[in-house]
Amino acid sequence: MEPAVLMMLFVHSVAGRFTPNTPLDIVFDYFKTRQTLQFPVYEGEILTVSVNLNVLHLDDLDETKQTLTTTAWLYFVWNLKGLGWNETKYQNISRVVVSEEELWLPDLKLYNSINTFGHLSEDSFPTTVWSNGTVEWYAAKKYVTSCKMDVSYFPFDRQRCYFRLMQWVSFSSEVNFTFYDPPITFRAFEENGEWEITDTSVHKEYTYEGKYQSLIFGLVLVRRRPFYVLSMMVPMSVLSALNLMVFHVPPGSGEKMTLCVSVLLSYSVYLTYINTLLPPVSDSVTLFSIYLICMFVLKTLTVVASVFVLHLHSALPTSKLRQRLTRYFSTTLTLSNQPNGPLIKAASQDVKMSGKGVDAPSLSEKRWSFIVKRVDHLFFVTFLLLFLTSSTGLFCALLVN
Repeated sequence: MEPAVLMMLFVHSVAGRFTPNTPLDIVFDYFKTRQTLQFPVYEGEILTVSVNLNVLHLDDLDETKQTLTTTAWLYFVWNLKGLGWNETKYQNISRVVVSEEELWLPDLKLYNSINTFGHLSEDSFPTTVWSNGTVEWYAAKKYVTSCKMDVSYFPFDRQRCYFRLMQWVSFSSEVNFTFYDPPITFRAFEENGEWEITDTSVHKEYTYEGKYQSLIFGLVLVRRRPFYVLSMMVPMSVLSALNLMVFHVPPGSGEKMTLCVSVLLSYSVYLTYINTLLPPVSDSVTLFSIYLICMFVLKTLTVVASVFVLHLHSALPTSKLRQRLTRYFSTTLTLSNQPNGPLIKAASQDVKMSGKGVDAPSLSEKRWSFIVKRVDHLFFVTFLLLFLTSSTGLFCALLVN
């Protein structure tokens, strides 16, 4: 009788050693016949892995280096057949946490990553195994990815940046990577002060004759415009409009060149500040930079035109330029107080009349002063048209974009 009892106790103790006592033992028994680098499916089967990208924060979008720094996590979920347990038999335990070294993880690499050769995670994050055989894994990191940028329409530009995940070891005939529904989420997302995400996109590509898969997550980023409009575009438009007021200052007041040079210096100082805000890239030139150069050229030409007007204002009656302009305007203009007669006679006649009449020199100076004002007005109209053409072209291009 005693040997039989001892035999029963021995069998029970041996069976207790090989019978899983906890769900964690079930998981370890499932993977004990498989290496961690092997796929946890039988030969001929395809393992389906769903991937989700959750964006937490846009840290930086560097126009010079053309890189996007993002804090995000990648969520992976897949189901293993034959792995599971009855929760009621194990104290209603629905999940267990397993170290990532104990089982196979998706072999995706972020191949447009700038650092760490595309590793998806910096720290070791455990996986979660559920009672129905579902495995979940999170890979969180601050990702630095390349992002080709086009700043032609700054500050109304729109950029498209991508996360390119590429299958690294397994084949598409062994592991099928799909997008989780929804593929891109923004749980706990913090807004960026300069950029906002307006749209997302996902698509899948096959490379190397279909052996490998690539999952591409796209973000459409739009620059926030109020700061740039208020700090750059409005002041430059005001300075450009103020530049036209130079042609309304009378040449004899002595303040024409003072205002002209003051506006030019103000524009130069403000241009130095704006250059710190413009994207310092060379592969695509911003339209706003071209506009600033055009306005600077117009302001330089304004100084030249103002010097020319002052030169006309102080020209002597014997000056050849004064005589030529007098002849030209005598055929095109009339005095406002002489609607039926010519505006100006030749300068030589004015000089001859100066010895005969008392008010002849005064009449000649009035006529010449009127001509100088007409030249000043002609410059005003010309520069106004150039300013309106440049500004309208710029804003139309930005609005169309």
